[in-house]
Amino acid sequence: MKKISNLLLLILILIFNLSCESDYPIEPELSLRGNLISINSINSEKASHLKSLLNNFNIDAELFNKFLFDVDVYKITYTTKNYDGRLIEATGALFVPKKINNLPLLSIQHGTQTKKNNVASQNPYYAIEGFIGALLGYYTLVPDYIGLGDSKEIHPYHHANSSANAVIDLIRAARKAAENLTVKLNGEVFLIGYSEGGFVTLAAQREIEKNNIKEITITASAPMAGAYDLYLTAQIILKNKFYNQPSFLAYLIYAYNKIYGWNKINEIFNSPYAEKISYLFEGTKTSSEINLELTNDLTKLFKDEFLTKFQNGSEKEFTNALKENSLINFVPISPTKLYHGDADEYVPYENSLKAKDYFNSRGANVQLVTIKNGTHLSAALPCIIDAILWFEKMRIRNKIAAKTQ
Repeated sequence: MKKISNLLLLILILIFNLSCESDYPIEPELSLRGNLISINSINSEKASHLKSLLNNFNIDAELFNKFLFDVDVYKITYTTKNYDGRLIEATGALFVPKKINNLPLLSIQHGTQTKKNNVASQNPYYAIEGFIGALLGYYTLVPDYIGLGDSKEIHPYHHANSSANAVIDLIRAARKAAENLTVKLNGEVFLIGYSEGGFVTLAAQREIEKNNIKEITITASAPMAGAYDLYLTAQIILKNKFYNQPSFLAYLIYAYNKIYGWNKINEIFNSPYAEKISYLFEGTKTSSEINLELTNDLTKLFKDEFLTKFQNGSEKEFTNALKENSLINFVPISPTKLYHGDADEYVPYENSLKAKDYFNSRGANVQLVTIKNGTHLSAALPCIIDAILWFEKMRIRNKIAAKTQ
């Protein structure tokens, strides 16, 4: 889900040319996750220039007045682990504020993207929120994810473990990059993401808190509008006849078909859509372009037998994969706020309600910030602004606490 309109995004891309690359040679160690393979400078912007572009957004004045820092942008190539256990290369972008040190780290997980090149490492204006983080003084990461950017793999869409790996290993690599750039980090780590990015954020949080808590301490996490309970999401969507983002459903099934080795595309999709799936997700088309090749009538997109079996509970492989990759099975220990619009037509609001209730019933203190009448598109900016204001308050509290010690 893009957080700025396609028109504005196009304008930004046309206005800005990426700066010439300059390399910071790294001696690669390919045997370990999170190793920094390379870091290349791809862009540099003045704060005044960025603020003039962002002036038309409905950004809270308190926040806008904190946009103080010029920003350098780097492309990072690093090692991570794929869904099949192989060590592979992935890419992401690093937005670094200039003339400031002792920085908190902010990792921003982007929404659904099907075109490989429409990510921050290829053009940082695909992640305007990365500039916002750096303008505020965060050492800001935007992972491309496995299968996007320079990655040669398929994108493991809503596969929890490999999604988490891409974030955690970029944090590791970016910390090493900070040493090369002589940037000092203060140990704070903030996580935020919307739509698929909400799912990836919570997946990364779960993995960090279960297995990496001594290495990465999360200061605060803000998953937004994510499909945390994938089985619930599919139940709600597939009981309806129409769904206006069929690319999301096809993307998920295409990924799971590859990950789990089903070879079931022709058993799930009707013709002529079954024959299109593989080339639609080769990484050259946007989700809007893919939607035009599919249909929003789910009774035409999917085979009747597949829908019937899923609804009556006899379809096992897809159901089990959804449950295996759902995130309603741990208790967050980091400060966590969920965000969601209650009129979201693509990712059911029930996801966030169920997640909050599940977590809190088991002793967590997770808040849900609801954007009244917010759709998947309209709720995005209010969610992000509110979460960043929350992060800023956490930073102030941490500074005060440090001074009193």
